[in-house]
Amino acid sequence: MMNKERFGGWVLISVLVFGMGCHRPEYSHNYVSEDSSDFEEYRENASNRPSPPARTSQVINSAKVYITYSQPGVKDREIWGDLVKYDKIWRTGANEATVFSTDQIITIEGQTINPGNYALYTIPSENEWEVILNKKYDVWGAYDYDESLDVLRFKVYPTKREELQERMNFNIAPNGLVTFSWEYLQFQFQLTAQ
Repeated sequence: MMNKERFGGWVLISVLVFGMGCHRPEYSHNYVSEDSSDFEEYRENASNRPSPPARTSQVINSAKVYITYSQPGVKDREIWGDLVKYDKIWRTGANEATVFSTDQIITIEGQTINPGNYALYTIPSENEWEVILNKKYDVWGAYDYDESLDVLRFKVYPTKREELQERMNFNIAPNGLVTFSWEYLQFQFQLTAQ
């Protein structure tokens, strides 16, 4: 029989170990700060992560648009349908949710959004993906995803790349074409601004 003192110690150790395994770091607003020096400070502080932070930005007409995300690597892993599950909500990156930001009203694939920060989620599948922008952006992963806070959804159709993209990447072209690429897969969608 285990005495109460020993049992209490085991319970405490179990809680601490379990709690440490589920720990999510405090969300840093420097991650989404429009001030590039705030983001650069954040990137430097988080540069030792396996999936380091990155940002792509562009001015389209006069609208400043940027996407902030973390860059997981392929690392010889099976990505689609394995590491990234099909038909499940995905943060579209690692660590914090990927965040799409705009300082003006813009249109994405024919749908209008107001200025602000939005979590950019996807639901991958073998033939088409759903891209989602959600009002609750200051989250870790997709754990706190709330469908009722979606502001838009649209479908994209991935294509195969010829060359391996080792680290996940977003790019915004001057004409507003957004390209996501990782492993041997990519998809695109169009932004426009008044």
